[in-house]
Parts: sequence; C-alpha cells; structure tokens
Amino acid sequence: MIEKSQVPFGESAPVFAKIKAHVEAGNPLDAEDYEHLLELVKKAKDWDKAVETSAMTEREETLSG
Repeated sequence: MIEKSQVPFGESAPVFAKIKAHVEAGNPLDAEDYEHLLELVKKAKDWDKAVETSAMTEREETLSG
C-alpha cells in the first residue's frame, strides 16, 4: 500500500526504510514503529485520494473546456 501510493515521505523516508527492513527480516515491530507505520499508511491513503480527486478534476475541466 505504502510503496504503491508513491507518496513523497520527506523526513519520514528513513522511518519507512527502517520499518520495511524489520518486516522483510521477519522481525516484529515495537509499539513506536507500529504507530509510525499506521501514520505512513494514513499518509499513503490520503495521497491516493488526493491523486484520484486531482485526476477527476482534470478530466472534468478538460471535458467542459
């Protein structure tokens, strides 16, 4: 979900890399990393919604113009 969204993480990129490495290694996440993961998932979902909304707006403007 997070990688597919292509959300620009900025300062959260190292946190995502750390979490991804833990998960890929099969290690459990501590409570702090789990909270960070939930925040990143929310950002990714919000990003996807914004991209969809933007695409719909652009189509409407193109069709009406």
